[in-house]
Amino acid sequence: MASETARKFLLRLAVTLSAGLAGCAWVAVQTAPAKQARPASEHARAVARDFWEAFHAGRYDRIDELLEQHDQTIASEPAEVVTIAHAGWLHAWRLSERARLAPTARVIEDASLARRLFDEAVAMEPHDARYLGFAASFTMAEGDILGDQRLVRQGYYRMRDAVAMFPEFNLFTSGYVMSNKPVDSPQFREGLEQQWQTLDRCFGAGVDRHDPDLRKYLGLETHEGPRRVCWNSWIAPHNWEGFFLNFGDMLARADDLPHARQMYEASRLSASYAQWPWRAVLERRLAQLPSLPQRLANPLRGEPEWTPMINSAFACMACHQSSGSLPAMSGQSG
Repeated sequence: MASETARKFLLRLAVTLSAGLAGCAWVAVQTAPAKQARPASEHARAVARDFWEAFHAGRYDRIDELLEQHDQTIASEPAEVVTIAHAGWLHAWRLSERARLAPTARVIEDASLARRLFDEAVAMEPHDARYLGFAASFTMAEGDILGDQRLVRQGYYRMRDAVAMFPEFNLFTSGYVMSNKPVDSPQFREGLEQQWQTLDRCFGAGVDRHDPDLRKYLGLETHEGPRRVCWNSWIAPHNWEGFFLNFGDMLARADDLPHARQMYEASRLSASYAQWPWRAVLERRLAQLPSLPQRLANPLRGEPEWTPMINSAFACMACHQSSGSLPAMSGQSG
């Protein structure tokens, strides 16, 4: 009897000590000082300049080289948030424009690393809703790849927070992610509605959903405040053109060809349209408009141009490229 009592006492003691140690571990982790963003060094600023030069020139072939530069910089300046975010964008770029490459299962690495790096940026700059929107995007992307609905839902609700923080930017970001969903899904319909809402937020008025006259809003262009992201900028030299190319693709996939034509034609309203490297893609879409719902729904192998923008070789570059050559695009004569 005495030995049984002793055994139970020791068992309770072990459980108590284990719980105490677990509690200590939780407290230790929770009370650790938060990582604080630090100003960039001249070296980090030079790496950032190289990033933008390559990004604006569409130098997809430089991604590995740029990632090495960024990783070396992160190793020496682990609290420099811009370098961390740019490394996230490089992984995001490689994943987003994977149509340029032979099929590979290694895309999961880019989704996971983009998510982790954007999470790091959010932790250091929690008020930058752009970082949160990208972190949410790649949380959903990683969840989709892994078949992990918990991750997908976590990303979805993080995106809703990002939209609330910066709707002018993240309504598009959210809708763009949703454009990858099946056209008859609630998520796709939500994403399409978010594109209309983007216009409402950018122009400060409800845009006519039946016959949108976008020309009348051109005088609202600004490069200050939250609505700056609605227009072309040094970061996204062809943001306007790319936005309406994607909007047109979504509407064409939904078999709403009259509105698809209006959105494609809206790209032409940009003062920089003639300098847009991807304008021929849009012109061919207009020329082939009646066949677009079928072509975008079932892109043929070897015809990377005829895929929705979200899955294309210009998923990022339609907005961000201002110079440089384009990848070979098969099936252009269409």
